[in-house]
Amino acid sequence: MRLHRVLTAYLSSKALFSAVRLGVFDVLANGPATAEQVASKLALPARSARVLLLALAGEDLVSRVDGQYRNTAVAAEYLVSTAPKYLGALAGHQEAHFAKMVDLTDALRSGEPVRLGAQYTGEFDGGPLAWARRWAEVFRASSQLMAEDLAGALDLTGRRHLVDLGCASGSYAMALARAFPHLAVSAVDQPAVAEVAGTFVAEAGLTGRVDVQPGNIFTDRYPQCDVALLSHVIQGFGPPRARELLAHVYQWLAPGGLLVVHSHLPEQARLPFPYQFGLILLINNTQGGEAHDEAVTTQWLTEVGFTDLRVREVSPISAVLTAIR
Repeated sequence: MRLHRVLTAYLSSKALFSAVRLGVFDVLANGPATAEQVASKLALPARSARVLLLALAGEDLVSRVDGQYRNTAVAAEYLVSTAPKYLGALAGHQEAHFAKMVDLTDALRSGEPVRLGAQYTGEFDGGPLAWARRWAEVFRASSQLMAEDLAGALDLTGRRHLVDLGCASGSYAMALARAFPHLAVSAVDQPAVAEVAGTFVAEAGLTGRVDVQPGNIFTDRYPQCDVALLSHVIQGFGPPRARELLAHVYQWLAPGGLLVVHSHLPEQARLPFPYQFGLILLINNTQGGEAHDEAVTTQWLTEVGFTDLRVREVSPISAVLTAIR
């Protein structure tokens, strides 16, 4: 039966994507409704509403009692557009991957991304602000599932200044700033992304705690910082470039400084996603990115000079690897 589940898993993903796009969870946020009532509010055929709601019930995203559907707790928390932890941006992002996965076999043969639209980028030219906002919003949504857990997995007592390299939405920097009030926090990304992250920091009321600045993490140095964070960064690059970044951080980080690498490490995973993440990178990423595993990452860190390597689970889909300069 597990094999059957794998063979049909796409049905669950697509049902969720469509429900978010159509606004099903928003309708049910107003109270229980029958399939026919949902159909009327969304201008759908009744049959369409019935089959979609039943599919969602099979994944415990909605419940059905006496012919009426309700959002389950997880749907109310993450799938209603007005909810503080709404994951709509992440759902839309994954739906874009879904279309490209049709050509996964060809991508595996060629080793090249599927070009149906915008690709992931590792270039530091700023890019259009609209693209940067979309990118940052996706990462703000996905980081909600891990940011507080990362802060809880670290002991930064006695550390003075942390720099979040490749900060994306700034969510990890903000979580660490909240968890460690004594810590000065800087967040760095390419100019357009840093501009968007700065607005997110301001919205959170943390402008005085998190300093967002544009930069190039492959060339810029931050010797005033005694903690360097790379959260979901090295996986965006192929092995030579990822190792190069680790070596660069080693060069400027002061002796005794702490490097924190937060990533999808398959060896530490309790869910399949970290094993599968490389497929997303293959169809999208133009920088040769991979889900670098713990053994490879540890080898690079040792080769460039880091010591006292330790690994710890952060969430069912991520882990943190710390090392001392």
